[in-house]
Amino acid sequence: MAVAPRGAGDASVTSPSALVPPDARLRIEAAIADVERRTAGEIVVVVAAQSADYASVPWRLGVVLAAVALLGLALHLPVLPAAALLAAQAVALGIGLALGRLPAVRHHLVSDVVQDARVAENARRSFAEHGLAGTTGRTGILIFVSLLEHRVVVLADEGIHRVLGPEERWEDVVALALAGIREGRTAGGLEDAVRHCGKILAAHVPASAADVDELRNRVVLED
Repeated sequence: MAVAPRGAGDASVTSPSALVPPDARLRIEAAIADVERRTAGEIVVVVAAQSADYASVPWRLGVVLAAVALLGLALHLPVLPAAALLAAQAVALGIGLALGRLPAVRHHLVSDVVQDARVAENARRSFAEHGLAGTTGRTGILIFVSLLEHRVVVLADEGIHRVLGPEERWEDVVALALAGIREGRTAGGLEDAVRHCGKILAAHVPASAADVDELRNRVVLED
């Protein structure tokens, strides 16, 4: 497994469907098909808007802002009536709830450890859900992008890990995907990542006459 470095990528409020429109999706799927003609690998690309909703973030931020508002007013304007203090707290709470729903704010207020865990869990779920753990030669490989958390994960099944050399690095696949996202060409970055996967797979699990295409060549978008 390879994971994007913490904080890598660029915060995005754009949905996967907007970042990977139908024509771009077809190009990535064509790249997957081309790679799989030359290797025994079975590749699936998943782009998720987020790996968790982090529902507690808006409330935590709202409570903090409400407490700060109360403390600030009590220190600087101690003669304000209780009703005014309560109104100020309510406004601060509302602002916190609104801000906490913004993807960029949620990304910065959730710890790296929690984000790593949620993305890893979602990637494992996708790996199983899309049939990558059930291929004949155990040669499934997932490229999983989680936009809110700025993470890219590559998961490969044991049939691939058994034959990879120590010099092979999934981190290079991650880097290509992230470079595309940073440069505003998400689909191009994913296509580059798929083709680099193909180079690694062709060297270690080349196609044979007995190979069949077990999984659909597809890009899954989870808005």
